[in-house]
Amino acid sequence: MGDKIMENIRYSILLIEDDKLDQMAFMRLVEEEKLPYDCKIAGSVSEARTILGREGFDIILTDYSLGDGTAFDILDLVKNTPIIVVTGAGSEETALKAWRVGAYDYLAKDVERNYLKAVPITIENAVKHKRTEEKLRLLSQAILNTDDNVYIADMENKITFVNRVFCETYGYSEEEIIGKDCDILWKENPESDSEKKTYRAVGGWEVGFFHKRKDGSEFPVSLSSSVIKDESGNDVAIVLIAHDISERIRAENELRTANLQLEKKNQLKDKFAITVCRQLMTLAPEFKNVISDALTGALGKISPELQENLEQAEKGINRSESIVGEFLEISQLDAGEMKLEMAELNLRSLVTDAVRVLSPLADERHIELKSLMPDSELVIEADRNRIIQALYNIISNSIESIPSNGHIAVRAEDIGNEIMVKVEDDSPAAESSRIAASFNRFTQIRMKMQPGREGQSALGLPIARELLEMHGGSLWVESGDGQGNCVCFTLPKSAVQEAAFVARPSWP
Repeated sequence: MGDKIMENIRYSILLIEDDKLDQMAFMRLVEEEKLPYDCKIAGSVSEARTILGREGFDIILTDYSLGDGTAFDILDLVKNTPIIVVTGAGSEETALKAWRVGAYDYLAKDVERNYLKAVPITIENAVKHKRTEEKLRLLSQAILNTDDNVYIADMENKITFVNRVFCETYGYSEEEIIGKDCDILWKENPESDSEKKTYRAVGGWEVGFFHKRKDGSEFPVSLSSSVIKDESGNDVAIVLIAHDISERIRAENELRTANLQLEKKNQLKDKFAITVCRQLMTLAPEFKNVISDALTGALGKISPELQENLEQAEKGINRSESIVGEFLEISQLDAGEMKLEMAELNLRSLVTDAVRVLSPLADERHIELKSLMPDSELVIEADRNRIIQALYNIISNSIESIPSNGHIAVRAEDIGNEIMVKVEDDSPAAESSRIAASFNRFTQIRMKMQPGREGQSALGLPIARELLEMHGGSLWVESGDGQGNCVCFTLPKSAVQEAAFVARPSWP
């Protein structure tokens, strides 16, 4: 009896009993066993009818013989509530009849009222049975009304159930398909499971199949299955859901075709952009030479205003040349026209040279730029020009990004199978959104167009990252706790090098 209290769920119970002593015995059982019942008592059929007219119950426990009727009157009155009938000793035939017309169970009443000991278990089973029936009813409604094709097969692969949608999709009536082998839904007489027409659904990892209708036409489905087990854990059936994805496949094919067409157009645009950029890069030096010759030949013969205008024009050409150069590099990367000429290189010397070349730019902004390299060689296999370009982009980006009077240190170290280079500064730590924006092409171009930033590099970090990734390396940015940012990148080594470690410098 204690098993019932397991869930701490209270049951509302109507006891229909015309014997006062039996009423008292039942209520004493509830109190002594501390059963979680909310009980009401009716002493007759008419009284029960009144109570049932205004409220419902989880369980009805009724004596068979009542003063103004019998348990059959209660069974006629209530249809959706489990009813347990209590009969007098020797009236099992009557109880069986009540069970056949809808009673959940019956108990034989004895003089000592020992039948009461079985009441809690019987009530618990009745409630569980009702809840199971409700779940099955809901599940049945869900299966019958779903838009997917649902069928159930036994362990012999015979179809035992199909829903309405299945019949509409496959063209079979329920009578025609029940009992048939599931292979009827596949190609005729497949030699092996591997011959069943399968495919990988476009745009994902979902495995799909081609099923066959009654008329022989095939259509794509995504198929999922679930095994049903009995109370002993044995497999008894398989529920299968076949979702017709014809429309999705059609839409995805159209999208794939459109993407291929767009990709071809983009490739043509990239090639055109490369041609235009190369032409502009050829013309830029000529324009600068013309301006330089004009300034040299006319020195002292032109007004200061005209001289200033010519100098501004030269700066504008330099800025345009920088923008066109970056756009050319991006276009070459997108078009796959950037080829690498690999060779063994000493990364230590490349970093040292880059710092030396960019020192004047740092001096203009009163920024201390230093190189901290290990004594050992750091040998990589890479395209010299592309690695130099990546180094220049990263270091110049740091120079342009930090406030004047800042400090930048470039270090390199052996970390096993890779060489790591760090470009560290002591500027305020950047927010994660700003770090993400620094690698976004379109964000950087928009920022470059803002007043006062026309001369700054826009695509330095995005281009550097793509160049490094072409070499099998990676590029990222780290920020300190409130102070300091570090642009890091790695490149694979071409040979094992002795590790070297250089401590971070202390800023004066």
